[in-house]
Amino acid sequence: MNTVRRTSSGRVTADFFTSSYRFSASIIVYKRRLVDVLADRMTDYLDIVDIYISRINAPGDIIATYQKGSLVKNEIIFILLSDESEGISKERFYTTRDDIPLFISVPSFEILGQLKWGTKELDIKKLLLADTQNFLPVSEVTATNSLMPTVKFQGPMALVNKTKVQVLCGLNP
Repeated sequence: MNTVRRTSSGRVTADFFTSSYRFSASIIVYKRRLVDVLADRMTDYLDIVDIYISRINAPGDIIATYQKGSLVKNEIIFILLSDESEGISKERFYTTRDDIPLFISVPSFEILGQLKWGTKELDIKKLLLADTQNFLPVSEVTATNSLMPTVKFQGPMALVNKTKVQVLCGLNP
């Protein structure tokens, strides 16, 4: 399933998850990446277009569609992407990093994936507190609805809202 597409107009399509809903929508990012738009402190909202709304327990049933809307950044639990580049900031310098397997509990979901980290030892406090980005990029993601474990979402990258993390565990590689 291709959940993220960038068009020549600088428009990205992704799946945005809140505690109850999945919003499949597009956002205009111009020449920036989605993670950089999320980090923009000038606004607490994302203006989204071409919105398809479904409940997280029945993701195949579209309950409504709208042309325009605004999504409160802080209410986003995670965003599922199909292109890793949208989850990596253009404004940062990246070096070689190790993949650390993660388990993350957030409202309504448990997320398994990989975190690119500078060393094999994961410092969870540093990860959650020190970084200026509010959304944590996690690769090779499987997000499972914690109340309906048969409902799963997968993708090569997710951006997880750090303020929504209930538990974060680094798994033994």
